[in-house]
Amino acid sequence: MRNPLKRFQSTMAESATVGELLSGARPGRVQSVGRMQVLPLLAGDAPTADLGDPAALDISTGDYGTLCFGNSGSGTALVPSHLAVMVSQAAQDHAMPRAALVRAGTKRDYRNAMCIQQSQGGLITSGSHRLAVLPPALREAASLLPEKPGYDRLWPAVSRFKASAGVPGSADLVRFMKHFATELDCFTAEFECVEDQIGAVVLMDGAVVGVERAPSHVYWRSMWEPLIRFCYGAEAVRRGVAGDVPAGPSTRVPLTRPAAPAVAASGGDGADVVALLAEAVRDADTREQQAVETVTQAVADESVVVGVDEAIDRVAVGTVVGDGLMGAYALDGDTPVYASLTARGTVPDLT
Repeated sequence: MRNPLKRFQSTMAESATVGELLSGARPGRVQSVGRMQVLPLLAGDAPTADLGDPAALDISTGDYGTLCFGNSGSGTALVPSHLAVMVSQAAQDHAMPRAALVRAGTKRDYRNAMCIQQSQGGLITSGSHRLAVLPPALREAASLLPEKPGYDRLWPAVSRFKASAGVPGSADLVRFMKHFATELDCFTAEFECVEDQIGAVVLMDGAVVGVERAPSHVYWRSMWEPLIRFCYGAEAVRRGVAGDVPAGPSTRVPLTRPAAPAVAASGGDGADVVALLAEAVRDADTREQQAVETVTQAVADESVVVGVDEAIDRVAVGTVVGDGLMGAYALDGDTPVYASLTARGTVPDLT
């Protein structure tokens, strides 16, 4: 396969496809619950890289708008794109507008972070904290913001997101998460992280809302709950509460009732009827898998523009911008090993 990123670290701008950023990951069996579908991406023989474990990062805030990351590992650590840190202590929660790198055995202060809890003061103390990822609408809004200090610059988008779900009050994302805690917990339980999984394509109402590809299995396992619960689960809950009605997504396939002659031929034998129903389920599963993979392939063929934000040794991280998706990616040498992309056009319009 051609690699359009061969000269990427020197050219600073390059065109690629979404599929090339996924670097050989292959689809698993689709999982469907309600309006949301998850197509696991399996590593197989795809390239991987040790870019640390996000859950092992030592995280704190040095000031409002500054997230501090400590990397005690022996290699470069990748801070996930749109990472959110929500703590139980009396401190203002923060989020990242981009992905970032932390050199081995060092601490990095990222001064362009954003507060996501307007009504709460205080700084996050150093330690390991529960991780989250911003919902798609806030990820898009964060990506569109200029890369400069301004701790309150995501507050308008947080307010719109909450208001679209009927949650009153200030720009406090934690209130949304607490208000719908039960529903969000269900998403964690209903979707399964499968063997050899290294990423996922997430669909909602028949359209792709996110594409995730981790650099390693360890990395993916740490990001599974933050993505399924806080990112995509939150968006599914928001759409349901906002009254967004799915228009019969083409990727959901109804069960076809066994034909009457086949049932009659069974002579009413219960075992034969069950076998006919099982066959109908297998047929529906096959057709749904094909429908999801068709939609996913169309997204994989989409062109995007990628640019380098920073590099440490052989690892580079940068932004991805396309007509339908935007987000971040990372390279290990010339090889894409990380992608975290969210659909554009998900910001709630309350005008």
